[in-house]
Amino acid sequence: MIVANLASKPRLNTRPVWILTGAAVLIGLVLTAVNIRLFLSSNQTLEEQIVRRDMLQIQRDALAGEFSAHAAVLEQVPWGSLGARVNLVNEVLEEHRFSWSDLLDHLSEVLPWQVRVVSVSPSLGDDGVTLALEAVSKDREGFLDLLDRMVDDPYFDDPLPSRESWPEGGKSSEYLFKMRVIYLPDGEVEQ
Repeated sequence: MIVANLASKPRLNTRPVWILTGAAVLIGLVLTAVNIRLFLSSNQTLEEQIVRRDMLQIQRDALAGEFSAHAAVLEQVPWGSLGARVNLVNEVLEEHRFSWSDLLDHLSEVLPWQVRVVSVSPSLGDDGVTLALEAVSKDREGFLDLLDRMVDDPYFDDPLPSRESWPEGGKSSEYLFKMRVIYLPDGEVEQ
């Protein structure tokens, strides 16, 4: 079927074109306004950032100068001898921690009645305190009794006689001896 066109001129529907053009112009204006706002605010922020960057650069330069001054001071420290100094201080502290009263208490517990101590010389070591004892006994039995008691006592380890002697000429009946023994201040260590 054929439809006849009764209009004198053809009618074009331009409404969608106008709506689309109006929406595009409106979006363009909104985007332009947003861009202008961002441009103005970013210029202010950029200036603030430049000022902040300059301040941070000044602070960094000051810190670098401080760092180099401290590094120069640290280079003057004698690091090589510092370890030896620390070890010496630790030894002194260890010597001050050593209790003479405990040592003498433990020594009196193992000392037989016929033995008299003439001198005690302690020296600190890794395994305990090494004592150099010089003593006098009425006879050799007192010396042997002291050795037996030190072997059995948990505070003494490895008693080792270094010298025994009777006085020459027989004028004295005292038996002189020297010995080394390890004193363990905390008692025998379980192995």
